[in-house]
Amino acid sequence: MKTSKARFWLSVVGGILLIAAGVMFLLGNLNIITVEGDIIIGPLFAIGGVVFLLVFIVNTDNWWALIPAFALMAIGTIIFMDDALPAMADLWSGAVFLGLLSIAFLMIYIFHREQWWALIPGGVLFTLAGVSLISDTDYSGGVFFLGMAITFGLIYFLPKPSGKSKWALYPAGILLAIGVLVTLGEANVLNYVLPLALLIAGGYVLFRSLKK
Repeated sequence: MKTSKARFWLSVVGGILLIAAGVMFLLGNLNIITVEGDIIIGPLFAIGGVVFLLVFIVNTDNWWALIPAFALMAIGTIIFMDDALPAMADLWSGAVFLGLLSIAFLMIYIFHREQWWALIPGGVLFTLAGVSLISDTDYSGGVFFLGMAITFGLIYFLPKPSGKSKWALYPAGILLAIGVLVTLGEANVLNYVLPLALLIAGGYVLFRSLKK
């Protein structure tokens, strides 16, 4: 019953959108109104995303609809930003697309805990969204590894029908160590930590030798 309702509303809203787009382009070709493609196409993509979101709302078992829903809304937002706010689009377009797509996968997990695998693409995409905002800095590599470590950490800590996934601790720990080292290296802290560690180790060895 829910599936038939979802198909019904998808068909109705989709048909209305196609008719509205056709009328607007026809009026534009007749020079009755001025039609700028980007201003129309962007919202159409976004509305298309809302249609898929309604498919999910009508029946949450249709978790797959969240992926095209947020992907289309992201594309529509980027097209609109590129036309209305070009300066902002250059910086935020990648983060907007990756971030919204990340929300889709995270919502899949929130509504369907058995689909815990969605945490992995959700975390990866969210991390890449953050990295895209600081890609011109020296900390992008460290943020990437730390974000991946948090992703696998969440896989371990968050509830799942199968219980805790202990295997996730291994990649989480390794990625965390790499992220810390990369971040420290990019902040030039390791330039001081390594010599200091050698001085401490050498002093300890010398102290032990002289004491004996």
